[in-house]
Amino acid sequence: MASPVSEQTNQLSDQFRQFGVDEQLALLWFVYKKMGSSITVAAPGAAESEISGGLFKQVQEKSQEEQLQIQRDILNGISTEITREYGSLRANSKLAFWYFLAQGMDEGTIIPFPEDYSLSGQGEQWITALEGEEFQQQITILRTIVDRSGSAPASGSAI
Repeated sequence: MASPVSEQTNQLSDQFRQFGVDEQLALLWFVYKKMGSSITVAAPGAAESEISGGLFKQVQEKSQEEQLQIQRDILNGISTEITREYGSLRANSKLAFWYFLAQGMDEGTIIPFPEDYSLSGQGEQWITALEGEEFQQQITILRTIVDRSGSAPASGSAI
């Protein structure tokens, strides 16, 4: 049975959306660096991983500038073919997709995170608050964040 969503969980999910898109990307990166091995435990099964992995491969084939723009478009809800495909995924698949992106950054197949980037004070506070949550609440927050991203699939036969 799922844990009840705490008020703090809702606040952290909502606060995430108040950051600029590049800070949102940075926060997701810092979360991956701190929690990466734990996120794999919460990642979905093989079928969903194949779907999110396929979308990841589409992003991976793009230039670094396009990769960055796709990530920004997903977080901003801009309607493109890829963001609509992302929007049609289940929350666990979206979480796996961001995990694959972070792994790709580590492996050098996705545009790397700027080494000299530092979070804002508010970003640091957000990370500290997230770290203060129980593991299941942390995963719930991340799922909520990534599930709110992307754009809705187009009606009809178009994605």
